[in-house]
Amino acid sequence: MFKSVIRSSVTNSLRFNRGITTKTTISDAATGRVIKLTDPNRPEMGDYPNPEALLAQSKSPYVKYDDQQNRRNIGDPVNFDDDLYDMWSPDYFQFVSDKTALKHNAIFFGLIFGFGGLLTYFELNPEKPGMPRSYPYNGLAKSLGSGNPEHDYLYQSRPDLEAEAELGILPPQDDVIENTKLYQSANADFIKQ
Repeated sequence: MFKSVIRSSVTNSLRFNRGITTKTTISDAATGRVIKLTDPNRPEMGDYPNPEALLAQSKSPYVKYDDQQNRRNIGDPVNFDDDLYDMWSPDYFQFVSDKTALKHNAIFFGLIFGFGGLLTYFELNPEKPGMPRSYPYNGLAKSLGSGNPEHDYLYQSRPDLEAEAELGILPPQDDVIENTKLYQSANADFIKQ
């Protein structure tokens, strides 16, 4: 008899707590109130109003909000899937048609090439601030490691043959030659000749 009393009380409490449900309504176990579901697929939301989903990024940033960073006011109802539409959700790209994209790219590259064409046509490019450096003795090819005149073009560094023919090459200075001889005589033990 004791077991049947416990079993009947447990059964009654389960009936009371479960509530009566249909596809569009649910009853609150504590108050007995019947709640009409906003979304029958999500009964856990109850009768909470589900406003239309609106991306926070598409809201105007110039309007004053209570929470300016997230573009929300206090008390605004949020969508069930608000985490998919808030400021921290992945960016939404508004794709354009191929025709529009090609038009925008044509305008962009047309402006770049047009600007370059104007610079070339009117010769608006500045001149070099100095003369290019030239090296004597066939562009220092032998000093840079060329052992064969046929391979000089691989080693030489921009020779100006016209300047060499017109101006010649500066003769070695006497003090440089004297200093070289003094250095070699003072350090003959360390220099192998």
